[in-house]
Amino acid sequence: FHSRTSELSTDLVVYKDCWLANSYDGIGSIAEHKACRESVIVTDLSPLRKFKIAGPDAAALLQWTTTLIVRKLVGGQVVYTAMCLDTGGMLDEGTLARLGQDNFRLVSGSEQSGSWLRKQAEERGLRAWVRSSTEQLCTLSVQGPKSRDVLKDVIWTPPAQPTLLE
Repeated sequence: FHSRTSELSTDLVVYKDCWLANSYDGIGSIAEHKACRESVIVTDLSPLRKFKIAGPDAAALLQWTTTLIVRKLVGGQVVYTAMCLDTGGMLDEGTLARLGQDNFRLVSGSEQSGSWLRKQAEERGLRAWVRSSTEQLCTLSVQGPKSRDVLKDVIWTPPAQPTLLE
């Protein structure tokens, strides 16, 4: 999204190999914060790390490594979760999407998350594969109380799932 955001900002920073707008010209950080709380904002989260977790034991791996009850996730659902070490300490946090029965996508802040998931699968003999997909996926975050108003005209929901407004 750099080609568009760079037209709107002269305050760019490098974050995890991506140029991101630190603030937008003529708006300012306080107004941006207020827009997030009262209206809607769009943020480029492409630098976040994305992982595809698949295989017959993918759900078991994620059950072991996150704070979720993974079996309750339905296809297409996205939830926030923490990734915890076996000592209970937190390794990372992010969102987990169930893309299919044995197919998930984790979006988190650290490349270490993928390495750690691979290690957990190997140590437990789980048939689950963790592949980085950061370079293949861009991420926009639409946030704020009016976000659904913006998204309702651009999001299609399969008939078997609740609509965006639901």
